[in-house]
Amino acid sequence: MFIIALILSFTLGISLFYLSENLYNEFREEKFLDEREKAKNYLENVVENIEGNRDALPINSSNNTLESRIKVNNLYHLSIADENGSIIFNGGIQNLESRDFLFYDTLDFSGRKHIVFVEGRYQSNDFEKEIIAMLVIILSVLFFIVVFFKLANKRIDYINEISEKVDEISGGNLDTFIDLKGNDELTSLAGNINYMAYSLKERNEYEEKVEMSKRELVTNMSHDLRSPLTSIIGYLNLIKDSKNESRDEIKEYAEVSYNKAMQLKELTERLFEYSKVTSEKMIVEKQHIDVNLLINQIKEEYAYIIKFNKLDLKTNIKNEKLEIYADPILMVRLFENLIMNAVKYAKKPGYFLMETDSKEGYVYIRFKNKIKDKFDPEDLDRIFERMYIKDESRQEGKSTGLGLAISKEIVEINGGRIWAETKGNDIIFNLKFLKSK
Repeated sequence: MFIIALILSFTLGISLFYLSENLYNEFREEKFLDEREKAKNYLENVVENIEGNRDALPINSSNNTLESRIKVNNLYHLSIADENGSIIFNGGIQNLESRDFLFYDTLDFSGRKHIVFVEGRYQSNDFEKEIIAMLVIILSVLFFIVVFFKLANKRIDYINEISEKVDEISGGNLDTFIDLKGNDELTSLAGNINYMAYSLKERNEYEEKVEMSKRELVTNMSHDLRSPLTSIIGYLNLIKDSKNESRDEIKEYAEVSYNKAMQLKELTERLFEYSKVTSEKMIVEKQHIDVNLLINQIKEEYAYIIKFNKLDLKTNIKNEKLEIYADPILMVRLFENLIMNAVKYAKKPGYFLMETDSKEGYVYIRFKNKIKDKFDPEDLDRIFERMYIKDESRQEGKSTGLGLAISKEIVEINGGRIWAETKGNDIIFNLKFLKSK
């Protein structure tokens, strides 16, 4: 804005200078013509006054007579020369170093021819141009101030608007949006404030969702901890107060209590594992991992468990080296979670398929098995939420509801993506990672 105002005022100053210069020159030219005309009139008056007195004395005694007859004008230098070139009269301005005009005329004085000279300078003031230049400068400066503040007022109004919007945002109204005007630093500032408000709104929504999820987690955990704990306490009371129970009955009570205690142990371990994975302080040590090699190792370790649960283990490994950049310990935990999820919930007898693939610079890993009942779209969308398990599984004590939530966190920590889909009676868990170069 400063530069624009400066350029406009500079342009105006130059224009005014040339315009005033032309007008001043025209005015001065007219003034000079008028002064020349006055000088000519003065010359004519001098000639008329001298020639109008024919009874003049002889020329050699004419000085006093001329002075008495001529009205000397102090604006000009007047001189009279005789026919021999001798100056017989000087009057008016003396010591005229230079002249702007010279007029002469002849006259008959005392019976002889004489020449009358009138010379002088134009009556102009040297400071007129300085005054005009000063006026031009003053007008240019005033124009600059007016233009600058005219332009600045719009931005000042915009600053006030931004300030008001920031006050609204600080007051908690995160839906506030600042209109983007222009293309300067203020526009950039307004855009950043809009982005900040949007980010704060998203963060608040996320924190509200997390807080709600935490409350849900506490509620569900309370239920899941209370159920086996109640059973343990009940059976221990039976053992403590036993009178007529046989040794086999007491052993049965102890075995049930032990199983319930193991459920509690698994639940607390899962909860600790989830807290560790979701902790911001968790250190992830990534390295290049051969996915096919890792799956073959996991396959060998869990083949017996899968077969014991009446599942036919299948693999479809792509015949090429597929490397990803991830934490190997977390990836092993991820695969274990997905395998145990299939062991718990797959339709038995059935199958369990692990396959790999690559496409457009990404590595895809899929875990596939049959399911007893089809998933509703809502259930499929929420399957990775913590503590989201079906009531049947919770009642039967088969799941803690944290396995898939932990799996999702592990995938995201390692820069991947996980999602579930169903095809017929099959459920497929898809993993997508960037392929190492």
